[in-house]
Amino acid sequence: MSKANLIGGVLLILLLPLFSLAQTPTCSDVKNGVFIFFNHSDGAQSTYTRSGDQQKEVNTSKHESIIYDVEWINDCSYFLKYNSGAEDRPRQEQELMKRHKFLIRILKVTGDYYIFQSQLDKASNPVIMTDTLWIKQLRDAKNKLLVTNPRIDSLMALEKAAFDSAMSKSATLYVYRPGKFAESLVTYTLFLDDKPICEMGNKSSYIVRLLKEGPTTFVARLNKQETSITLDVKYGGNYFLRCELPWSLSPKPLLTQSNKEEAQPYFDRIK
Repeated sequence: MSKANLIGGVLLILLLPLFSLAQTPTCSDVKNGVFIFFNHSDGAQSTYTRSGDQQKEVNTSKHESIIYDVEWINDCSYFLKYNSGAEDRPRQEQELMKRHKFLIRILKVTGDYYIFQSQLDKASNPVIMTDTLWIKQLRDAKNKLLVTNPRIDSLMALEKAAFDSAMSKSATLYVYRPGKFAESLVTYTLFLDDKPICEMGNKSSYIVRLLKEGPTTFVARLNKQETSITLDVKYGGNYFLRCELPWSLSPKPLLTQSNKEEAQPYFDRIK
């Protein structure tokens, strides 16, 4: 399974002209309810059901149900702490989910959707994702239904159409780190435009959608060590990036442009 679920929202935000429900909700109103998430990396839809101190995220296309514990900090900010359901995901992603909490901050609420930002552990860390949750139902603290959004299907159809249009102007990056015994327990972060896009653990692989043409610089950082590589991105192209960590007393990431033949063993399928 691709790890593009954590990456896609970093690269693309699609906001459409919308209508509003009878009464515009506030942050407090979206504490409980059913919401739809549209993954901008692969077009998949997930249903988020949040009630009290728990959130369940269901992706039927991947046959996956992930449960998070919810801790509200204030009306517009809350933590998500992984509980269960990601056992089939790659080991590196499971470890990230177990080691960290996700700080979610609600930036804007309308009658049809709310915009949020997510960060690891605290607000001073880099933003991982800025994206949209579409409101299907709202409920009060006693789980009593307050309002439903009858336009959710048509709104999601518009979102999918916008996504398909945007994907015609994109490129695909396949990122992988071969498995090696040396430094196998050490991970490092890969950045694009100063935003973290993936955590490179031993034997890890990711698929990243690139939405800009031209010279694109990727930076790998491990403590104070830093390495960069620039790729000349063209729409419709496939690009392959090999990430390594040679043994050293002060290990430094190594980034190398690769090719399809070398990358193929690390992915189920390359388009």
